[in-house]
Amino acid sequence: MPSIKFFYSPDACSIIPHILLHETKTTFEAIRIEMEGTDLSFPESFRKINPKSRVPVIALDNEVITEVPAVSTIISSLTPEAHLLGRTPIETARVHEWMNYVAGTVHAGGISHVFRPGRWTVSTEEKDLEMIKRRGLEILRNCFPLIEERLTGEYAVGEDFTAADAFLYFAYRWGVTAEIDMQVYAKFTQLARRVEGRETVQTVLRSERIHSLF
Repeated sequence: MPSIKFFYSPDACSIIPHILLHETKTTFEAIRIEMEGTDLSFPESFRKINPKSRVPVIALDNEVITEVPAVSTIISSLTPEAHLLGRTPIETARVHEWMNYVAGTVHAGGISHVFRPGRWTVSTEEKDLEMIKRRGLEILRNCFPLIEERLTGEYAVGEDFTAADAFLYFAYRWGVTAEIDMQVYAKFTQLARRVEGRETVQTVLRSERIHSLF
């Protein structure tokens, strides 16, 4: 097993691989990186590790891996017997489908536009930033009904917890933070509640010192 260092920020998208690391029961060093509102607020030492100035980052010996789906995939591969990427080729494809949808559409298209509108314009005019925020909220309000419709069982893929569920839990948390009435999505709410009830997730919430939703 390689030496593992995991760089995260509290209640950011890095909560996803943080949960998965605990699901794999892997020994790792967690390194908390504080953000203070802008991409350049990361410590210089961290920007040298990841010039993208983004969390999460995982370092396995001398290999540094970035981007949430990639980090989550390598973590899930550490203990294949946990089946975090599913049990069949179709389930694995479905897990990747969910991971990419949450990362590429829900997070980048929705959440980031709502909470970091300055990333998407050179303007500092409040009206321009508000327009970007409104568009982000529209995207989230389009995404959540789709997620609700696609959920058919206790978990997003198959009959067991997978990486897809950690991604969806992150999306649900930020829907709440965006002050969207998430309770109207009954199946999505049940999934988020089920995921948050896992011992691994409670461990991460305590470690990151962030609140539970339920």
